[in-house]
Amino acid sequence: MAVKFQFMNFTRLFSITFAIGFLLITGCGNPAAMNESTANVKHITQGEFAAEVTRCATPVVADFYATWCGPCRTLSPMLDKLAGGYADKIKFVKINVDESPGLAQNFQVQAIPTLIFFKDSKVADRITGLPEEANLKAKLDKFAAGK
Repeated sequence: MAVKFQFMNFTRLFSITFAIGFLLITGCGNPAAMNESTANVKHITQGEFAAEVTRCATPVVADFYATWCGPCRTLSPMLDKLAGGYADKIKFVKINVDESPGLAQNFQVQAIPTLIFFKDSKVADRITGLPEEANLKAKLDKFAAGK
């Protein structure tokens, strides 16, 4: 019995150690990194919104997200990847709803992730929830074409 008990403890310890190691290596989706700008998507705050979005001459897609939101963590790298293809046509920003709750309230963001498409300083369209990549790309293609 003692050998079986020790083996069970070793197995449990190994499982816990593996799980913790996996989470540390993957960064649990690295939620803190979501608050950093990338080459294609700029993280902005409420104070920067007017300059970056409403006074911007080009169309803007704003990603309203939270670091604790699983679908937001899935959308973030997808949006960053897609945004690279629209560098001269669409500006991409991301707004943490926990840091800028006034913006989320102002634009009636009731679920996250929410993408809001701005054209000429006005809301032109929105997507709430996690879109499929092909559908998002089709929407971005139309938006870039001015439709």
